[in-house]
Amino acid sequence: MTLLINAIAYGIFTTAKIKISLAILLGGVGIATVTDVELRPLGMSFGVAAVLSTAVFQIWQGTKQKDFGVSATQLQAGIAGWQSIQAFAVAAIAETTCSEPGCVTVLEYFQRALFGDDAEKLHTLGLVLGTCFLALAVNLCSFGLIGRTSPTTFQVVGHLKTCLVLTGGYVFFPAKLNDSQQLYNNILGVSVAMVGCVLYGHLKDAASQEKPDCLDCVCPGPVLSVIEPRYSAVVSEETEGLKAAPDSRPGS
Repeated sequence: MTLLINAIAYGIFTTAKIKISLAILLGGVGIATVTDVELRPLGMSFGVAAVLSTAVFQIWQGTKQKDFGVSATQLQAGIAGWQSIQAFAVAAIAETTCSEPGCVTVLEYFQRALFGDDAEKLHTLGLVLGTCFLALAVNLCSFGLIGRTSPTTFQVVGHLKTCLVLTGGYVFFPAKLNDSQQLYNNILGVSVAMVGCVLYGHLKDAASQEKPDCLDCVCPGPVLSVIEPRYSAVVSEETEGLKAAPDSRPGS
């Protein structure tokens, strides 16, 4: 979705080599994480809306940071007020009602924080401060990474995090892996996804140093001409792609 928005809205096209690495990465993540392929209209609509809004926001965030030259801390300070208002509006609707009997709403936490004993007050305060700290850390990390690289690189790092989480589950919680087929799928998917991550990083590093990458060294000339028929070599900046280069043949 990020590549599609970049191409349609900004006329920025990602090279075929990067697309190959991303296809390998997404294929591996799909093998490792997708266990239910049943689609329902409501769930599909929520999923599409989530992906679309995330991609649009991350692209907007990266372009504004580079246009105005602001740091991650400055951007966080600039949008903190609007984020707080939006989050409060959503929380007031979603967290004050119960969908299942016996669940705890945010109103009960407020009552404990205001009228409970000291232990309950400290517990509630710790939850609030811990949540705020984690949210701030996530925002600063995402703003800093997208500002220095690009939304696509941020997504690759996110998928790498998913692979590391799954790997940590195999290592630290082996007793919970009762389904052997799912375990094999996870191992295969993580392995394929890691290949995509490594290839993506290698292609970006080779482009930044303006040297041949592994595909240039391994693929025959006819294959390379098919992979990159229209676009020039990747530049060192993290633009996630290049605009179509003009025809430079003699007489053009």
